[in-house]
Amino acid sequence: MKYLVFTLSLFLTACNSTPPAVPIKKVQLTQVINHSLFKHVATPSEHSIFELPKPEKEKFLAYAHTRLNEVRADEIIFNYLENQLTNFKYHGDTLTSKQAIERSQGNCISLAILTQSYATLLGLDTSFQEMTSEPVYAKEGNLVYIANHFRTKVYAPEQETDDNYLVFIRPGTLIDYFPTRGSFYAGSATYNDLLAKFYSNLAAAALAKNKLNTAYSLIVQANSFTPNDPELFNITGILHRRAGDLKGAQLIYQTALNRSDISINLINNYRLLAKELGDTALEKQLTSQLINEEKDPYELLVIAKNNLQEGKVTQAKNHLESAIAKAPYISELYLELAKIRYQQGKTKQTQTLLEKAIQYERSSEKLNVYQARLATLEVNR
Repeated sequence: MKYLVFTLSLFLTACNSTPPAVPIKKVQLTQVINHSLFKHVATPSEHSIFELPKPEKEKFLAYAHTRLNEVRADEIIFNYLENQLTNFKYHGDTLTSKQAIERSQGNCISLAILTQSYATLLGLDTSFQEMTSEPVYAKEGNLVYIANHFRTKVYAPEQETDDNYLVFIRPGTLIDYFPTRGSFYAGSATYNDLLAKFYSNLAAAALAKNKLNTAYSLIVQANSFTPNDPELFNITGILHRRAGDLKGAQLIYQTALNRSDISINLINNYRLLAKELGDTALEKQLTSQLINEEKDPYELLVIAKNNLQEGKVTQAKNHLESAIAKAPYISELYLELAKIRYQQGKTKQTQTLLEKAIQYERSSEKLNVYQARLATLEVNR
């Protein structure tokens, strides 16, 4: 963990003599969901997400009480977390504060939620920052995960100030739960964003297990906090595809595009749906739109494989090299590039690329395949 004590925030407002334009009312996600396909099931309440076990609440308040005269309240939370999380295990599950304490594990969203619980007990304000970490991309089955996480800014207690002075600096403590993972800033976030991320993470996990009613209920919950999130439209489209309602999925994706709530994931999934529906004109349009968007390395890998099938070796090589530049930790990229180099008779480069694939591969089954190919290459030299 690390923290930054002071930050500077400026809020500027411009004056305009003309009356503001009347906003165009957007079609909401809940208006295009085919609710008849799903049943509401129980989901965690907002209160239950942040509720601490009574012994933990008493323990924290006792700790804070003994230090309030010596340490600022926001720093107390940082120090407490630093001591408490010594044996905390990073785990991919998104957990409530109670679950995180009882299991001593969780992901960054779980820790941001836990921090919010402590801040609430001390009456402190918070804000959040969304971070992206390496490895940014990971793939499991046919799902691509993007590794975003939150870090928390806990503000110091507000002090009484002279009304004649304008204060620009609001002190506080910035808590980054995994600062050594190559994190970089991706944007600011709010309390509502944190809640929506909690529910949408659980929805994605439910969808992976084909628990469609649970995923549906969690998506509706998440949407109540962030109704303009394109990723919620995206996951809802996937939900309808899983339920067999392809036309409903198309309506959801198209509504997102009409609203200009767009993400690369959404466009790509809409393109796959258009292909499934046999709508070649729409597929071509969405493919063209993707060209102008930054692609993730797995999309580049698919494009490279298609290039190879069409005999476009140079284009395939360029796409693979671009993907490696984005995500140098994905072993399959090196393997595909090694195949190209081998066909070109460049044995030394092939060997180097296979060694890289072995270095980054986590699957023992794939690792054995890579090692066998490298051994064969060395024998034939």
